[in-house]
Amino acid sequence: MLARCSPVVAPDPLRVATTLPCDTSAPGSARRLVIDGCASAGMDADVMDTAELLVSEVVTNAVIHGRSEVRLWVMASEETVRIEVGDDNSRHPVALRSQEGALDGRGMAIVDMLASAWGVQDGAFGKIVWFEVST
Repeated sequence: MLARCSPVVAPDPLRVATTLPCDTSAPGSARRLVIDGCASAGMDADVMDTAELLVSEVVTNAVIHGRSEVRLWVMASEETVRIEVGDDNSRHPVALRSQEGALDGRGMAIVDMLASAWGVQDGAFGKIVWFEVST
C-alpha cells in the first residue's frame, strides 16, 4: 500500500512596508524590521547579519542625503531577502573608494561588496535603492 503525502507548500514570502522618520532612529528601526522579517522567513543567520548591516548603511544614506521620510520595503523568503529604501532625493548613490582615514563614504562600497545584487530605480518622488542578499 502506498502512503499518501500532502504536498509541501512553501510559505508565501514575507512582505513588509513601512515609513520611517528622517532622524537618527530610522536605521535602528530598519535593522529590527529586517531581523524580524528574516527570522520569520527562516533565513540563515549569515544572510540575516548581512541584510542587517546593509539596510543600516542604505537607510543612513537616505536620512543624511535624502532628507525626507524613508520608505522601506522588505521581501524575504527562505533563499533571498530583497530590501528597498526610498527617499525624496533623486541623486543616485555611488560606490566610491574611500580615502584612507575618512570617517564616512564607505556605505555603498560595502553594499557593492556584500549584496548579491543592488541597484537604483527612479521613483515618482526621488529614488529607490534596492539590494538583495541570497543564501
